[in-house]
Amino acid sequence: MIQGKKVIIRQMEFGDEDFLHQWRNDPVIMAYSELQYGFLRSKEAFRLEVKRNAENLEMFPAEKTFIICKKESLEPIGDIVYRNLDKRNQSAELGVEIANIEERGKGYGSDALYCFIDFLFKFLNLNRIELKTLVDNVAAQRLYEKLGFKRIGLIRDAVFDSRTCQYTDYVYMDLLLRDWLSGQI
Repeated sequence: MIQGKKVIIRQMEFGDEDFLHQWRNDPVIMAYSELQYGFLRSKEAFRLEVKRNAENLEMFPAEKTFIICKKESLEPIGDIVYRNLDKRNQSAELGVEIANIEERGKGYGSDALYCFIDFLFKFLNLNRIELKTLVDNVAAQRLYEKLGFKRIGLIRDAVFDSRTCQYTDYVYMDLLLRDWLSGQI
């Protein structure tokens, strides 16, 4: 378990498919995922995802999803994931979602990100963490910058955004271990 000031980040458990099914198929929650209609996946599909995650015995799998819970109640409010783990180059991509909309803007996301970034650098021995976000997701970009991420590029027409029925850009950001450790955050 990864503990922050406001959150606990835990492994996925059987039963989490209920939350994932609700969160991933909600168009409001998924607004900045470029999937206006969500994932359109069944609860069984999410159950199988949780099962695969739980049964994976690798210490450092290429992708792993965790559940973000409020520390005081252990209520699940979102998820956080690393993916595309590149062991040779010591890098991975980061994704996060505070899915409980009523809990957004209360510091849970920044606390979860801070703890998870620290975990990725110290436990996975990463040198670089990268992420992509839709160009119009300015609030997320501000949070990432506050945590030390640097905007390193724009991926033009990277993804079809079903909200607008147009292709849109991704903002590409990264954070290096040396910047994290130097306290330039």
